[in-house]
Amino acid sequence: MADNFKQALKEITDINKFEMWLRFYFTKEASDGGLLLEIPPDIMQDLEQSYGILARLARKMDGQPLTPENSRETVINHISSELDGIRYSSQLIPSVLNSPSYEVELSLFHMWVSAHEDDLEEQVYTFEQWMQFYEAWKRTEQGQQMIERLHGTGEQTSSRTQ
Repeated sequence: MADNFKQALKEITDINKFEMWLRFYFTKEASDGGLLLEIPPDIMQDLEQSYGILARLARKMDGQPLTPENSRETVINHISSELDGIRYSSQLIPSVLNSPSYEVELSLFHMWVSAHEDDLEEQVYTFEQWMQFYEAWKRTEQGQQMIERLHGTGEQTSSRTQ
């Protein structure tokens, strides 16, 4: 069960990270003053060739209005339709989503994005590059300190699941 949990945790957090990557690079202002996700066709084609399950999330989000509620609902629906009862038991997905491991990993990722926002804005990096940068940062002294700090809040399992 632990291996299934770790794999499900990785896949679920990757979906969340991918959604954040999409919003980071492809958020545009809509004519009504709101925000929408607009993925260029060449990028969408690359995503579909490279990312499977994640590309299907991009397709669902492309052209849609962006609000925190819409993003959250789209991500949860995607996790449910792609993983829940399909790749993992229907009991496992809620346990991952409600776990400290999930919260720690996403908190750590959000901290990393915030700390490196200027560097990430220099060009459109691929999602794979983001994951490589993030994993490398987690191995730095600063990354290790952040992991330890977040683990100090009650987290008992390793966030180094990749």
